[in-house]
Amino acid sequence: MDKRELIQAIVDLEWPMFHNVNGEDAPKADCQNDRATFTGMRTGQFAAWDEETLASYLEDLKAAVAAGRNLDTEKYIHMMKTTSPSKYEQLSKRCVFPDEEGLAYAQKITDKMIDQTVALFDAYPYVAGSGRPLRSQEDWSGVTSIETYQKGELYTYSTKTLKLLWAHMEKLEAEGLSLAKLILENSVRYYGYKDLEEAEAGMKKFAESQPIEFSFGCGCCSDDDCGDGGCCG
Repeated sequence: MDKRELIQAIVDLEWPMFHNVNGEDAPKADCQNDRATFTGMRTGQFAAWDEETLASYLEDLKAAVAAGRNLDTEKYIHMMKTTSPSKYEQLSKRCVFPDEEGLAYAQKITDKMIDQTVALFDAYPYVAGSGRPLRSQEDWSGVTSIETYQKGELYTYSTKTLKLLWAHMEKLEAEGLSLAKLILENSVRYYGYKDLEEAEAGMKKFAESQPIEFSFGCGCCSDDDCGDGGCCG
């Protein structure tokens, strides 16, 4: 498979998991029925990965499907460790946890992504400034930090995928590039902007004319809109 085919295969396997996070018969948040935005956001993320990491994550997804696992459900359960500890204790038995090596790589990736995100907040405050706290110690019921979201997803990856993603981030950094910035650039292009500079100017103008906050991602209004898992982005 080439890169485009790998991304399409990944999104095709992820969508049913995301769509059915709370079960096939449970009420769904609007974002869980919005495949177009889901596809745009996930494609934007994966377009910033290299093919070796994509291929490894595709194998993770195939293995999860074969085992009857929903990785999106597990992702949102992982998030509950700090946002809803009592629910986490009840539900965490459903999850397959990374080994110690995987946990270490997940932490390293998260720390680097947060550092890169801080730089984006400084350079593009209207585009990147989603209003979420950065670290998990700032979590509370209804508000989930960037760190908690990041770890929640990384904990569903295999150790092989985590190691490859870390190597990819280091390679990008050696080339003067930021994975977080590449993902954000892809996201704003989905919304019709040429680049981050154009998006920043547009969002600044919009924010100054409307007394509301705007951020890229799913259309959920709060962390509670997508059921126990929080926002679906």
